[in-house]
Amino acid sequence: MKSFLSCLIAAGLFLPVVSLHAQSRAQRPFQMPQRADGLTDWAAFWSRGKATGKGPVRFTYLPMRAEDVEMFVPYGMTAGGHVCPIDHAYFYPKNMRDAQVRFDVLAPADGFIVVIGHRTQLTGSTEHQREYDDYALTIEHSGTVFTQYDLLTSLDASVLDRLDAALREQLTGKSMMPQTQVRVAVKAGQVIGKVGGRSLDFGVVNTEKVLPGFLTPSLYGHYSWRVHLADPFEYFAESAKAALLKLNVRKVQPFGGRIDYDVDGRLIGNWFLEGSGGYAGNRNDPRGYWMGHLAFAYHHIDPAKIMVSVGDFGGQPKAFWVRGNEPDPAQIGERDGVVKFELVYASIGGSGQKFEGIPTSVQGVALAQVLPGRKLKFEAFPGKTAAQVSGFTSNAKTYER
Repeated sequence: MKSFLSCLIAAGLFLPVVSLHAQSRAQRPFQMPQRADGLTDWAAFWSRGKATGKGPVRFTYLPMRAEDVEMFVPYGMTAGGHVCPIDHAYFYPKNMRDAQVRFDVLAPADGFIVVIGHRTQLTGSTEHQREYDDYALTIEHSGTVFTQYDLLTSLDASVLDRLDAALREQLTGKSMMPQTQVRVAVKAGQVIGKVGGRSLDFGVVNTEKVLPGFLTPSLYGHYSWRVHLADPFEYFAESAKAALLKLNVRKVQPFGGRIDYDVDGRLIGNWFLEGSGGYAGNRNDPRGYWMGHLAFAYHHIDPAKIMVSVGDFGGQPKAFWVRGNEPDPAQIGERDGVVKFELVYASIGGSGQKFEGIPTSVQGVALAQVLPGRKLKFEAFPGKTAAQVSGFTSNAKTYER
């Protein structure tokens, strides 16, 4: 369920997107294009100035046929290395346990595939090493609206045949490669690939919109397009939207979920270990870039439930509910001093399934203290109860945002 770029960074393999013919220039210093407001200009970066027009864009097709989908999971899950609320949704195919069953992946609207990536293994993280084919795509639908796909099992011949022979050989071979710039026209409803044995990641980016709940976008580095993430339900035509709502495991608005919770001076939202490199994290840490991540948010399916998601909980990323579902992190500020959370396992899984036999006993304690200047003092105590934790120890760390 990890994004392609997340896995490249975890493995220390991230490179800036390169054009098909830019290899000779690859050693030159690279600078991301900047907008007037100081944010990365992702539209210019992905489309290289070739895009025309602006939104609105209407998606007339779902990324998969509705009859092939078991369920749709919106933005905002916290699970494993996705410590901060996840910046993509999931289409879970039917018969997902059978990796031999493959389903078509479709373009939602006319546009151009502008980025293609290929991953053949995942290493350098707390997850087990595995070998497979994962393809990631970014599709430009206008000068401001893009869709992002990940975890495709294969690319369709109609896409591969439009690429030059060298790139086609790379994409069909068994070697990791950085995301690469292309420009391949696609039509609404066109089959662009297949998916099987896993979920399909999907997200919508509108560079004209900036989510208010990311206080310091610069901390997101190569992931700063997250600040432009858009609710997919705002873009699908009515018939496609109705079909998607039936598949959606979230039954309350916003139906597309949410990932931005930062409120200045409050505990709620994302935090990053001070000096760790923000969201991109320490690429030299073999445990994963997320070890310095911390989030106080709400469950992506049942937003009435408080989530505490910790990158380093005894050396592993873990996400919890809060015993008694209080205190509410949106109400906690500097004046509240040190606040204690007793952590219990959530009883709703990432895709909405009910877990039986999940222990209701306390799995640990978290202490948090909001500090001036968008700083936070935090410490986790795995295996402890509230009665066993009286205050911070020398292991407490400072986080920022």
